[in-house]
Amino acid sequence: MKIFLLLFTFFFTLHATQNINDTELKKMIGRMLIVGFDEQFVDENSQIVKDIECYDLGGVILFDRFYNDRNKTKNISSPEQLRELTKELQSFSRKPLFIAVDQEGGRVARLKPKYGFLKIASAKVLGSLPVKFAQEAYAKNTKMLHECGINMNFAPVVDLAVNPKNKVIFALERSYSNEPKKVAKYAGIMIDAQTKTNIISVLKHFPGHGSSLGDSHKGFVDITDTWSKKELEPYKILLREGKADAIMTAHVFNRHFDEKYPATLSRKINTYLLRKQLGFRGVIISDDMQMKAISAEYSLKEATTLAINSGVDILLFGNQLAHNSVEEIVNTIFTQVKNGAIPLERIQEADRHIENLHTKQSIIQKPIIFTQKRIDMTKAYIKKHYGIDAKDITIKPKIIVLHWTAEPDFNDSFKRLYPEKLFSDRKDIAAASLLNVSAHFLVARDGTIYQLMPDNWMARHVIGLNHSSIGVENVGGEDNKKEDLTPAQIRANIRLVKYLKAKYPSIDYLIGHLEYREMEKNPLWLERDKGYRTKKADPGAKFMKAVREGVSDLHLKMPNE
Repeated sequence: MKIFLLLFTFFFTLHATQNINDTELKKMIGRMLIVGFDEQFVDENSQIVKDIECYDLGGVILFDRFYNDRNKTKNISSPEQLRELTKELQSFSRKPLFIAVDQEGGRVARLKPKYGFLKIASAKVLGSLPVKFAQEAYAKNTKMLHECGINMNFAPVVDLAVNPKNKVIFALERSYSNEPKKVAKYAGIMIDAQTKTNIISVLKHFPGHGSSLGDSHKGFVDITDTWSKKELEPYKILLREGKADAIMTAHVFNRHFDEKYPATLSRKINTYLLRKQLGFRGVIISDDMQMKAISAEYSLKEATTLAINSGVDILLFGNQLAHNSVEEIVNTIFTQVKNGAIPLERIQEADRHIENLHTKQSIIQKPIIFTQKRIDMTKAYIKKHYGIDAKDITIKPKIIVLHWTAEPDFNDSFKRLYPEKLFSDRKDIAAASLLNVSAHFLVARDGTIYQLMPDNWMARHVIGLNHSSIGVENVGGEDNKKEDLTPAQIRANIRLVKYLKAKYPSIDYLIGHLEYREMEKNPLWLERDKGYRTKKADPGAKFMKAVREGVSDLHLKMPNE
């Protein structure tokens, strides 16, 4: 039976890879890598640039000094130099490029005051101060990162300060506290600040490094007898709050979870614990694969195969502790995919997770007015039209509804959605409620996605289905008739639908506003007023067809299904 399963897996993988040529497969693998390099300046002849162009490299990690020679500058020497470096790196990449640093504050800071950057206090110091000080510090830190072209920060640390003998967390003041709620609170402050400028926060180190005695940079670390369940609590809290988009694994061993592998290589930890039990749907990033806890115990082939199969989406190679070329890493993983040791589906899944993270990062926050008055009006709408006495206006999304604004101009479209009350020219729906129409997202003609309100709050955008749907408005649809939405908007809607489905697995339907009445016999339909209906043409049949084709792999239902 085992032989049959192995043969089946081999032939299935072989058949699947036949539809993807070798060059594209290597680029898919390349997008799963974040690597370090040695230069402060790059041009078309730099090896890192050649790797970006050849493999669609996922990202780079920057360091200020070489690990084995602290007096020698590696990537960061001044704000001006860093801005130029990040600008050049992005210019050579055809796809969005992660540019990452470890900028925690305190002793772990790549952007140091002696190079002309701001001084940011350590997590321990900020955790001992009132919240406002952390808010101010992280606002400044985030502004500095953003201005320097950094879009991913390997922070905050959510490890607990539970072991005074710990040399890598406690001794370096990298933890806010030994109390999970406090750690989550202060970590959330950093995440909120970074989110405002589209900097991706990477929580670390899962499932907890604060109780360790050893240093995974130097070798095997066993936390079996020191780890406790409360080390998972910060992750649980931040997941519930929707603040965990990327999580870094720890190279620590805990036989209670996995009797054989450390966390980075453990499917039991990364897939069953983190994804299935805790419900994490974001990107899993390995800690540096060149740390001795991994590199001294496993070959490159073994380590990459185990990590990817465990559920890791991005492999980090800092090229500080050792050196592996991108070509060597890509070809090693490529061979393992071709021979069936790594399923192609795992590579595709990782790339989907990464693409969704890029989509979230690209969304611009542009809030409409949503004071308590609008919240109260929304509750009244729910009571009147759905017969529900709602305590709040949160929803569990099950439908995505696509619209057009019937306005060719972005600013005019935004102005229509911004106020709390309907405009006087909306007499067609004013009798139902004076609550203004709204949407969760607004997509400009060039494909830029703007978020107008929390995507789990109820918006008034579609009769009968508001309480379970996310609304996406697209600028266009002249005179409410012309099907003039752009190819860029089609691509943006495809990306957004994929991101929302990944964020909310509860979503089952994708419909156009023109199709909403086909949902009247569906259990999701809640409208009580039988006379409250409108005729809609948005966002156009051609647009819906194109978006549906682009998300066909999600198997979202049509209105009559």
